[in-house]
Amino acid sequence: MTEAFPLIEAAGPPFERGVAIGRQSGDRISRSVAIYSRLLEQRSLAWSEVRLLAGRYLPRLVAFNATVVEEIRGIAAGSERPVEDIVALNARTELLYDRNGDTELHADGCTGAIALPEATADGHLIHGQNWDWFDACKDTAVVMRLEQEDGLRLLIFVEAGIVARAGMNSHGIAVTGNFLDCPEPPAQDAVPIPFIRRRILESAGLAEAVGGVLNARRSFSVNLMISDAAGEAIDLETTPAEVFWEKPDRGILVHANHFRTAAARARVVDTGLASAPSSIYRDSRVESRLAQCIGHVTPTDMEDAFADTYGTPSAVLASPGADSAGAAEPSSTVATVIMDTTERVMRVARAPYAGDITFSEYRLDA
Repeated sequence: MTEAFPLIEAAGPPFERGVAIGRQSGDRISRSVAIYSRLLEQRSLAWSEVRLLAGRYLPRLVAFNATVVEEIRGIAAGSERPVEDIVALNARTELLYDRNGDTELHADGCTGAIALPEATADGHLIHGQNWDWFDACKDTAVVMRLEQEDGLRLLIFVEAGIVARAGMNSHGIAVTGNFLDCPEPPAQDAVPIPFIRRRILESAGLAEAVGGVLNARRSFSVNLMISDAAGEAIDLETTPAEVFWEKPDRGILVHANHFRTAAARARVVDTGLASAPSSIYRDSRVESRLAQCIGHVTPTDMEDAFADTYGTPSAVLASPGADSAGAAEPSSTVATVIMDTTERVMRVARAPYAGDITFSEYRLDA
């Protein structure tokens, strides 16, 4: 039986909320800094230089979401680290992948799926993903249950110190993400993707969430799967310059790590497949599994789809080393995350490839 990810709880004004997060997750933040410091040093980037680069992000982050920056300042204070360390964790993708344009450190697989109420057994919306990343991050991730000053409640699965990854809010808006890659340069004054995901999770409705992505200055390509518990979902394949969208088919929406929309495939050079070729079959295998039970999909069906081992180690359920030959760190399915956004519950399995897939339950409402 694998251990559960720790639950971090915080409420109140942003700085105080951040202090509480930092105090509760300081040890995991330290582990995360050690992981990325090691990786970046292998790319001739010392952590002292990382801090300088991170500091340059602060003005644009304040302009984008000053409240979340205050939360970051609080996390730094609570974990007794320089604020630049926490900014660097939030900008870790930009720091890793913008270095000389290389993608050899690629580890982010991720296969995501959404089943709308019309496709599920109980009329609930189910939204989940396998998060594939550096295997060591199974010891840095947490689940955060936050309540902001405006009363909005957030339940977020994320690496400690980062402000958003997969999660949902009390309005029923949820998000998961998948790595994409293309040669387009970052937009001017682009913000790290965790800030865009956090904007989605601070949205009151689907239009606001989608608009937040369309109007953001993006630093790299990423796929964002956004759902509304009221019964809608959309997939956004984004590059720094463009956004392509896809809607569910018969109530099912699945995405892995290659551009799927016809428009994107016609316009974008997809460079991600070279480092994650398993994406070609991962999304279709999950899609086929869920299609078998359209109209009566359950969370168990989604668990089963995400446990698919075809092509091991480069499977939907990735074992350490999948799609990372020659990489500096082994990658794996660090976690399986499945959300019933109607019921506002998240179930997470840590290192599900280890054999005994055990889900721990986290509720948005304590």
